[in-house]
Amino acid sequence: MRRRTLHRVWTAAAAAAVFLFCAPAMAQPSRPTTRAVPILTGDYVLTDVQLCIPSKGNSSQLSGRVSFDPTTGKAKFNGYSASGNPLTLTHVKQTLSYSNSATTLTLGNTVYHVTYGKLDKGIATYLSSIAIDVTCAAQVLLARQ
Repeated sequence: MRRRTLHRVWTAAAAAAVFLFCAPAMAQPSRPTTRAVPILTGDYVLTDVQLCIPSKGNSSQLSGRVSFDPTTGKAKFNGYSASGNPLTLTHVKQTLSYSNSATTLTLGNTVYHVTYGKLDKGIATYLSSIAIDVTCAAQVLLARQ
C-alpha cells in the first residue's frame, strides 16, 4: 500500500513540475521570427550539379569561382562545365543577375531554395540551395573564400 501511495506522490510531483515549468513558456504569445537576409559578396567556390530525368546527356556539373557584387546585383562565374553525351569539359565565363532573401537565391531566372551556413558579420560564408524545373533538379553549393 505504501509503495502505491509513494508512486502516486512521485507521479503527481512530476506532473506538477511539468505544468509549472512548461506552462509559462506555453502561455507566451508566439512572435514571428524574422530572419536577417545574409549578404553575398566577394568570391565563393561554386559547385553546381544538375540532374535531369530522363537523363539523356542533359545532366551537368559546374565547378569554379563566382564573385558576387551586391552593389550591381551581378554574379560573375569563371570555371568549368562537364556535360553532354559524349561528356565534354568546357571553360565557362558568365555573368548573371542575382538577388537573395532569407530563404531564396535567384541566379538569372532560376529561384533556389537556400539554407545558409555560418554568417560572418552578416556575410554568408556557406550556403546550400536547390531548385527544380519540369525535368531537372539543380543543387548549388557555395563556400566563401
